[in-house]
Amino acid sequence: MKRKMFLKVFLFVLLFFPLASFTAFILKDDTNSYARVLFHEFYNQVKIDYLICGASHVSHGVEADIASRKFWKTVFNSETPSQRIDGTYAIIKQAVKSYEIKKVFLELDFAIAIDYSPLNRSGFTADYIVAEGIHDFFIKADYLLHCSCPKYYVNSFLSIGKDKLLTLNPKKVAKKLTSILNREYFKYQYEDEGSEYAGKGCVLDLEEIPDGGFSNDFKVVPIPVGGISNHWKITVEKIIDLCKENNIDLILYSMPCSDFYLNERGNYDEYYSFCRDFAAQKGFPYYDFNLVRPEILSLRDSDYTDDNHLSKKGVYVWTDAFCDFFGSKYKEENALEKYFYSSYAQKMAEMPEKIFGLYIFTSGDKKSMEIIPVSNHVDVKRITYDVYVVVGNEESLLAKDSIQTSITLPAGKSGKIRVISYIDGVKQNDCTENFVSF
Repeated sequence: MKRKMFLKVFLFVLLFFPLASFTAFILKDDTNSYARVLFHEFYNQVKIDYLICGASHVSHGVEADIASRKFWKTVFNSETPSQRIDGTYAIIKQAVKSYEIKKVFLELDFAIAIDYSPLNRSGFTADYIVAEGIHDFFIKADYLLHCSCPKYYVNSFLSIGKDKLLTLNPKKVAKKLTSILNREYFKYQYEDEGSEYAGKGCVLDLEEIPDGGFSNDFKVVPIPVGGISNHWKITVEKIIDLCKENNIDLILYSMPCSDFYLNERGNYDEYYSFCRDFAAQKGFPYYDFNLVRPEILSLRDSDYTDDNHLSKKGVYVWTDAFCDFFGSKYKEENALEKYFYSSYAQKMAEMPEKIFGLYIFTSGDKKSMEIIPVSNHVDVKRITYDVYVVVGNEESLLAKDSIQTSITLPAGKSGKIRVISYIDGVKQNDCTENFVSF
């Protein structure tokens, strides 16, 4: 009886797992998956000398072919969408197993640092994308066991399940099958209407923020630095130990975000101080390019595709600065003191007066709107606004040279509010947000 039961279980497993894997392969919505292309490239390099690690900031960061020529080393960006710190650790382990890595650049994005620890996570799409790309069984198994709590293990290890990017949409399934049959699927090409793929993990977004065009219709909260989990700290320590064990030079840095994005939060120095002190305790300098001096890097609004990701133009500017600094300058004596401000507050104080962008809020009763400038040391009494309402194809003036920040909306309309700001009559911003009024 036991033998028959064992045989049934064995046959079930023998049939179920291949069938589940085949079903997942057909239903996975990855015909035009950036991560699939990235991992295919990753395993087909002759060598990788310098590995740049992180999440979406890294994918909109260094143009790897340009960096490879400047460094005379093979450079590869290893990020995936919303990649958590444990996903980064797993990818570095796979890279160390696959190549003779000489240098790892670890990007310390605060959005990743403040992410939930595994015990508090419930959505795992980003984690499963990483797991799909890890080839080594033991690295993958260790990663899946540590990126969630035990109640999700069955879902994690099965090919099918929640957060696996599976689709039952007939059009998408048909597109996947067609791409497999005509072999397009196996060409590993990433195409997107709004971007270009430069290869080796670099995405070039074609859309740019107009200079003076940053705005937001809701107020963001400060960075919860006190909520950075021990899991994040421990995982970074594991990366440090892994690099030491393999004689890999590790560089801790942060990508430049827009000053609008950082000033919105109001407490960036808290995060900078945390990273600086954390790195120092481990014996590392921390290079935060949000504090870099303009002779090394100066970015315009149009160098961004949103408030914290670089556009195609910005990627090229950043790549030149990145290679110039890490090519030689970072080894100079007192490089941090020479090329970086001591705090974000110092940077803001030494910058010329500037409005980085505007908050444009519609009131709760939908009858008015509020304008709040996001600026450095500008006296708000010197700021004036021209305000227009755009309904359909018609643009009407609501206020001219106004110092008032509360504007009454035309009743029962929907459209866009356009706000132009000035300091002492000199134009600073031209921003547009949607509205609906009662």
